[in-house]
Amino acid sequence: MNNVKRRNRALLTVAALIAATVGASIFLQPAAHGEKPSSLRDQVLRHEQLVADCMKSRGFDYSVGVPRDLIVEEARAAAEAKGGDVKAAVIEATEASRNHASDPNELIVAQLSPERQRAWGDALWGTDESSGCFDSTLQAAARVDLDAGLERAEAIFAQAKSDPSVQAAENDYLACMAAHRHQIRSIDSFYEYVGLQAEKLSTEAGQELSDAAYAHHADCSKPYNERFNDVHRKLLGGK
Repeated sequence: MNNVKRRNRALLTVAALIAATVGASIFLQPAAHGEKPSSLRDQVLRHEQLVADCMKSRGFDYSVGVPRDLIVEEARAAAEAKGGDVKAAVIEATEASRNHASDPNELIVAQLSPERQRAWGDALWGTDESSGCFDSTLQAAARVDLDAGLERAEAIFAQAKSDPSVQAAENDYLACMAAHRHQIRSIDSFYEYVGLQAEKLSTEAGQELSDAAYAHHADCSKPYNERFNDVHRKLLGGK
């Protein structure tokens, strides 16, 4: 994987870790008393600037920009906050992000010699002997304990999924889908189900099945999404 593709993928980790600290909300606790909380985009762009400063200190150019993965993460957070279909929002945002401007660092790296390209990548990502600018600036950018935040988010997510009211809502979802002749194991397996069923059919028939399944899923999943998001927010300390 080249350095730019690796950067795009890793930037999702920044967004996910920062968002995981507070879950459904895209706001973080301030670093110091009296400081206003900042949005997820602010946090990611702060990390980008710290990376650029670090790269400059190591003798390399690095262009700060809005990563494609941030656009997808913002769509996910917005859908969750509204009680919408999070996975569908992510898929739609992923498609839309393909029209987003290309990473300016692609040009920076392309203009370097092969030896300098490797050195640029080592400076950004690190080596076995030294940490890179990307990882070494994460803690300062997030202003939170990322490991603790991720563990907390995973525990709260699992707790929300196991809540009796959420499980009851999932059973209602499965019954609703079954009424439309979709035999699904769980709400999380919907996209796998559609893919497997579509593969068994012709292109046209597979598309028709997918369109119908997505329409049914949108209707059947709305009560579940509302229940899960409500429980999830309360567990996170929200209203």
